[in-house]
Amino acid sequence: MTIGERIKSLRKQTGMTQENLAEYLCVSYQAVSKWECGLTNPDLSLIAPLTKLFSISADELLGITDTDNDLTRKKYDSALQKYRNNEDHNSSYWWAKEANLLYPKDYHYLEWLAFAEYQLAFDENKSGNTSSEFFNELIENSLRHYEIIIEECTDTDIYSKAVLGKIMVLRFSERIEEADWSAEFEYPGMNIKTATQTLSLFEDGQDLLNYLESESK
Repeated sequence: MTIGERIKSLRKQTGMTQENLAEYLCVSYQAVSKWECGLTNPDLSLIAPLTKLFSISADELLGITDTDNDLTRKKYDSALQKYRNNEDHNSSYWWAKEANLLYPKDYHYLEWLAFAEYQLAFDENKSGNTSSEFFNELIENSLRHYEIIIEECTDTDIYSKAVLGKIMVLRFSERIEEADWSAEFEYPGMNIKTATQTLSLFEDGQDLLNYLESESK
């Protein structure tokens, strides 16, 4: 059953017409008709309103079973295990983005995305595109995602990776004072001099990949 067919079934169960549903969602009844006929799908922004309207979960609306969830997660977990050594940074980035859309608040996946964003920014730097909008967006998104982990995650391993990642991106962006502050106040169990001296060995940040990998074992 498609999402449109499920919407049609749920709409009829609640006694709504296509016009009623369209009014609730602030869309045209033609849009609802197209969903139910399988011509188009509702916009992602409408998933939450639809679940509230029909009092069901997003998984129920999308027709995702526990088995589907398990198989999907295994697929992303497999990609996650390979991401640090994945030479196709663009592919790793899109895998990470998809994983975070499907499993928000999974800090393993969020740390993966932050690292993938840094890798793409590093590639942009090698290509001489450091003034591009995409480069700046990657850097800011990477830092923002690392910050979310640092603020919210209670898993010490993921937290430590996030702090090291944040320091790496800050140094790569030549924001040295911020990197040193993070090394002193956010990285657990590491003396500020040790952190700064360690990170100063990596002139461009890329060699830190091996260091991060050894830290995770």
